[in-house]
Amino acid sequence: MPITDKNFRRNFGLGVLNGALFNAALAFLSGSTILPVFISQLTESKVLIGLFSTLESFGWFFPQLFAAAFIAHRSRMMSFYNSLSFLRLGFFGLAIGGIFLFSNNPNAILLSFSISFGSLSIAAGFAGVAFTEIVGKTIPVNKRGSYFGLRMFIGGSLAAVEGIFVRRIISTYPFPYNFGYIYISAWLLMLLGLITFAYVREPESRHLVDKAPFSQQLRSAWAVFRTNGNFRLLFWSRLFINTIFLALPFYVVFAISRLGASESTAGIYLTAEMVGFLASNALWAWLSNHVSNRKVIIFAGAASLAPPLLAFVVSFAHISPFAFSAVFLLLGMAESGIGMGYFNYLLEFLPERGRLLSIGLMHTLIAPTVFFSALGGLLGQVFSLRIIFFIVCFTTLVSIVISVKLKEPRKKLGMTIMPEAAGEVK
Repeated sequence: MPITDKNFRRNFGLGVLNGALFNAALAFLSGSTILPVFISQLTESKVLIGLFSTLESFGWFFPQLFAAAFIAHRSRMMSFYNSLSFLRLGFFGLAIGGIFLFSNNPNAILLSFSISFGSLSIAAGFAGVAFTEIVGKTIPVNKRGSYFGLRMFIGGSLAAVEGIFVRRIISTYPFPYNFGYIYISAWLLMLLGLITFAYVREPESRHLVDKAPFSQQLRSAWAVFRTNGNFRLLFWSRLFINTIFLALPFYVVFAISRLGASESTAGIYLTAEMVGFLASNALWAWLSNHVSNRKVIIFAGAASLAPPLLAFVVSFAHISPFAFSAVFLLLGMAESGIGMGYFNYLLEFLPERGRLLSIGLMHTLIAPTVFFSALGGLLGQVFSLRIIFFIVCFTTLVSIVISVKLKEPRKKLGMTIMPEAAGEVK
């Protein structure tokens, strides 16, 4: 199916709506606000709190190489994506059902939620690699900033309003029903988002890899890491920037335990995080469209330095819980830039042939870094959270230095066409 202006407008609009709904749904599962508060009422273990805060991210990243090796030879990915949609909704439904079914048994809720939510996350990872390839084929290079910017802006706007809703629900209903109602809302938004993306018109891929045994596909993917120096730089940059996970779930824990914030204040922090997400969104989108995704990565790295640095300074003095919202404002800015910059840069500098395997390899390699939150929990039990904030400041600086060395793919790639549509292979 040829890529036409009509198809582009349709795919762009549906993709933006899908992203808006999905980002709004994921805000109810925020690993920096909502989920830590939920898990902290089921267990006092900082390690488990950190582990759950990264479970969704690990499930999304880790399976992607294996999923890519399984579907790399396919000319279209939408049927695979849609099949995973049913599984995701089912697993999330089971996670919610366990909250109500075992309402009087915190340990049973914890076990049920971990199994169901973990399965949901893995299914999302298998779907994620197909989603990435569909976006690469349907959205031109110079429109991806606007595409993801609008997805995040609209979804973030909804999430900002959700912060008020979350605070009211947590304060009004007893635990665990309050979180059950929050997650039902997330399930409904996820359902609408998945239905929307199912109507995207995906063109056939022109530059397919040959169908080969699974082990051979894995070797082909690993060859990219060994031979492509820029790919390795991007990996190390992403590895070090992901050390933000060391501190991610503990900003709200720090506010509650050290600054006297109430649990319902998580709603205010969620709103602050989304405001930061939205306030910086237009900047990241403009840089991605008109300057370069490399610059987005560099500046997002600088933004990532601000939250741990501010938290580190605050650890030496007492401020009001409301003033601590600035940390979440800055965190939202950093998350927006990191998500847009690395994703778009990866799509931009890789050739279509073999791109799916390369993206899968990158995401699988960085998957273990999401457990930095659990590592942060271990450090937090031995040392103070101040040490964690200091470590994140240092590693973020390392990431920025590496990012500066990344090549600029836009010097070789025109900004006004979609490479696949023109039959190019960089």
